[in-house]
Amino acid sequence: MHIIQEISQFVLDLISRLGYTGLFAGMFGQAIGVPLPSELMMGFGGYLAFAGKFTFFAVVLVGVGGDTLGAIAAYLIGYYGGRPLLTRFGRTFFIAQRELEAADAWFARFGNRAVLVCKLLPGVRAFGSYPAGVTRMNFGVFVAYTTLGSALFCTTFAALGFHLGKHWDLIIEQIKPIGIGLLVALVIGVVVWLVVRARMEKAGRSTVA
Repeated sequence: MHIIQEISQFVLDLISRLGYTGLFAGMFGQAIGVPLPSELMMGFGGYLAFAGKFTFFAVVLVGVGGDTLGAIAAYLIGYYGGRPLLTRFGRTFFIAQRELEAADAWFARFGNRAVLVCKLLPGVRAFGSYPAGVTRMNFGVFVAYTTLGSALFCTTFAALGFHLGKHWDLIIEQIKPIGIGLLVALVIGVVVWLVVRARMEKAGRSTVA
């Protein structure tokens, strides 16, 4: 069996056996860099809500809770360990150098708001927290952006799983193209909002000056 299929089956078994605890643990793990498919976990949670085994609100709440607390743990590792720790022991935390570099690029472009953008992007959503800690980003701002991004992400994929419902057997195949389309739309919306807000702030400073 392909490694991706094995990982997918692992998270499905985890949630099936442990319920909300399994969903929380899985979302916490992926937030610190463990290679678990958060899209699949939230989609499966949404399906279980459709089936009456979970409730939709609880699925989103547990997903956001696990994702946010995992991100806070990653932030604290970056905050107290700094770049040297991540460079030397990154693989211990399932962090590849290219992923840190990708997150750094987003921070260079968007500043603190990169945390929000990263939370919506497959492949880097779990790694924006480490640079945020390294740069000692304001903790309250970090938590706010992380929670918002996580809520958008978790709600989107839980809703996808819920609406696919009885077609759950197709979700593993469909979640990637559908999910990417949804995320692209979300990211475009967030980026536009960030650009407009930045320009408004700049205009406001110019007026004051």
